[in-house]
Amino acid sequence: MTRVPPPSSPAPPPAPGPRTGPYAERTRPWWSEIDALLAVVWFVFAMIVAGIVTVIAITIGGDDLTDNPVYALFFGTAAFQAMQATYPWLVSRRKGLGIKEDWRFVSSLPNDIFIGLGLAALCVIGSQIATFGAAALVGLEDTNDASNTGILDDNRGSIWIVGVIFLVVVGAPLAEELLFRGLILRVLQKSLGGVFAVVISSILFAIPHWQADASWQETIVLLSALATVGLVLGTGAVVTNRLGPAIIAHFVFNAIGTVVTLWL
Repeated sequence: MTRVPPPSSPAPPPAPGPRTGPYAERTRPWWSEIDALLAVVWFVFAMIVAGIVTVIAITIGGDDLTDNPVYALFFGTAAFQAMQATYPWLVSRRKGLGIKEDWRFVSSLPNDIFIGLGLAALCVIGSQIATFGAAALVGLEDTNDASNTGILDDNRGSIWIVGVIFLVVVGAPLAEELLFRGLILRVLQKSLGGVFAVVISSILFAIPHWQADASWQETIVLLSALATVGLVLGTGAVVTNRLGPAIIAHFVFNAIGTVVTLWL
């Protein structure tokens, strides 16, 4: 009787070949200073998108474009914040290891709550010192005009103000921390070190908050206060090596500003 030999085992799959393409030799993460520079371009693009969304909202609402109703502000701001948060996500997905690893978009609770409250207190104190110090230097007597919360005070009777408050207290901290204390700070920290990264990212954080209808004195006071806030939040992000405390501090700081504007 002839014995039939057992079937041979299947051949192992071929080993994967070398990576091909223009990024074959790149090792993740390979984001760099160019991505911080392109963030400025993206920021301008985000402003354009927000402006288009605002115009569409006003057109649908049937109002005059010069009125700038609060509902249009809500939709424009929501689009702008979404664009701000999208850029770090895109860079991390294309060149990095994810926003958790690249930009330290993580928290350690409950410790970060207490750290965040401490940072928020420093933000309040530091911004007040910067406000009155800068006002004294430029000769500004009424510092109440050197604020970017006027839209809240002007529309306190509108139902849409609830949505605007949500964007100010929740949306802005998430989007801005991910962009400024996430991507921009970490990219600069990688090449320039922590001190320069905190300083430069704080300046870049303050500049977009300027108000078009403000005087140059009011602008200097406002940007000085916000740059100080950026220094506190940036230092917290570097020292703790995560964004959790800075995000919580930003929540609290904006919430305090909102309460003071609307109810005090």
